[in-house]
Amino acid sequence: MKTEEGTILSIGEDGLAEIKVGRHSDCIACGACAGSENIVIKALNPIGAKVGQHVKFEVREVNIVIGAFVCFVMPLLVAAAGAFAGYWYSTIQNVDYVQYASIGGIAGFLLGAVGVKLFDRSLTNDVNAKPKVTEVCEGAKPHI
Repeated sequence: MKTEEGTILSIGEDGLAEIKVGRHSDCIACGACAGSENIVIKALNPIGAKVGQHVKFEVREVNIVIGAFVCFVMPLLVAAAGAFAGYWYSTIQNVDYVQYASIGGIAGFLLGAVGVKLFDRSLTNDVNAKPKVTEVCEGAKPHI
């Protein structure tokens, strides 16, 4: 588990805390999230931390690796598979392979993008995939 720190901005009706987190080297290298200096994440709040408190939370590293693979690598692999399928189909039909490989690649990429969206929806509903607040940092100044 990776431990991070941030400040609670709000607590939703569903009990999830919105936490403002300063970007670090992993975030800067990835760049998938919007925001220049800070990002806001939603985390489970089993300890009942309040708005404005500076907290520590845990993120499962396996979720980061799987998410990066699904967002960046999987659409490219599906696009390549679509291009190969289009090329294979063109050799069977004895037609222009460039056109069919291009169409297959585009169709594969769109299919991969749909897969990313479905993966994102599945993580939204998965409680085990969400970060979890573990403790309130005593003596820390809130950074809202």
